[in-house]
Amino acid sequence: MAMVVWLFVALVITQSYTASLTSMLTVQQLQPATRNIETLKNSNSKVGHGKGSYVSTYLKDVLGFKSTNLKNFSSPQEYARALKSGEIAAIFLEVPFAKLFLAMYCKSFILAGPSYKIGGFGFVFPKGSPMLADINEALLKVAESGKLRELENSMTGTELCLDMESDHGNPSFSLNSFWILFILTGGTSTVALVFYVILGKWKFNHMLQLKMIWRLILAMLSKNYQLRPEHHVTMCPIGGVL
Repeated sequence: MAMVVWLFVALVITQSYTASLTSMLTVQQLQPATRNIETLKNSNSKVGHGKGSYVSTYLKDVLGFKSTNLKNFSSPQEYARALKSGEIAAIFLEVPFAKLFLAMYCKSFILAGPSYKIGGFGFVFPKGSPMLADINEALLKVAESGKLRELENSMTGTELCLDMESDHGNPSFSLNSFWILFILTGGTSTVALVFYVILGKWKFNHMLQLKMIWRLILAMLSKNYQLRPEHHVTMCPIGGVL
């Protein structure tokens, strides 16, 4: 009985760890709910953008979204809340803000669709400013040396993934996960051991009783044999008189 229970526990633990290992080795691929802008426009979906950003004008004048379908938000937390609640179907952000947002919510959202080149950020100086040449040279050196990439990685890398702790899709297993099984097997093994000891003791006592009975029987037979009268035979010659 105990062997059957232990085999069952071993099977359960093996299957559980196999499933857990498989889920950890399989990279979960996030799939965007909407893959292109035309789908958003045709479905009359609401989309978001950063508050005070030029993206609002670009969405209306260039991409053709309706003003009534545009909503502005002022923080990454508001972006995430609106996307999770279904208030908006997608959000359009400048590339730096998009990377920062994805670094903060690495498990919930993914970048989809093409990126649109809009010139980006720039510096404005008066005509003939003596600082123009120095600024251009400094920016060129930073770009060529890879410092811009280092700055970008340092900014996005220091952001804590806020939805990492709330990710319970792939729970890890430990010995504590199987405490019920260990209690069951321990209890079953203990009961089996007690039963084995009691049964063994009963068999031992039964064998002793049988040995004692046989010894008594043999002793009685031996005593009866010794108490039986002996039969004497007397030989006499032919024609003789006893």
